[in-house]
Amino acid sequence: MELGTPPKYGTEASALTAHHAAVDVHVFGDRNVSGQRRSNFLLLLFRALSFFFSLAAVVVMGTNKHDVRGTLSKVAWYDYDPYRYVVAVNGIICVYSFLESWLAVWTFVRGSLVLPETFQVWFDFGHDQGFAYLLFSASSVGVAMAQLLQTGAVSILDSYDCSDAKAFCNQAKVAISLGFGAFFFLALSSCITGLRVARWWLS
Repeated sequence: MELGTPPKYGTEASALTAHHAAVDVHVFGDRNVSGQRRSNFLLLLFRALSFFFSLAAVVVMGTNKHDVRGTLSKVAWYDYDPYRYVVAVNGIICVYSFLESWLAVWTFVRGSLVLPETFQVWFDFGHDQGFAYLLFSASSVGVAMAQLLQTGAVSILDSYDCSDAKAFCNQAKVAISLGFGAFFFLALSSCITGLRVARWWLS
């Protein structure tokens, strides 16, 4: 080192501190930038897919109203409480996934969290877990209702079954399947946010 040249240790320490503040080291770990962006992109992708699947489930079930063969009557999704539950829960997941998708866009573009680190890692993970269980519950109840209608254990308009309202039964099954798709991607999001909680805790 030449005389008169100030030591670089202070400068390097300041740069390291600035780097840690910019990239949320607790959340992402000391990985390279491409690894961080890959994690952010996957979370954004899973959030968006969860949103679209839950939205599709709401639309498909919410428009499920069909004629019963041989009658002038119609059967609709709101005639059955389990299907109401499916619509309500998928609607909640749709709103939640939409909001989380915007947070994921911010994190992907900026490389940092919107909210304070401790709050957001627990907020994301806790809500992902809770809503995933809720969505799985609703989809399972929907499957049970669809099975009861299919076997005739529960009748349609007191005296008909799925053979008389095939379009209604089939459309309900499609909506329930879409709900399970939303659950799958929400569960994948929960894996990523759970990993972030673990890194935050260990750090």
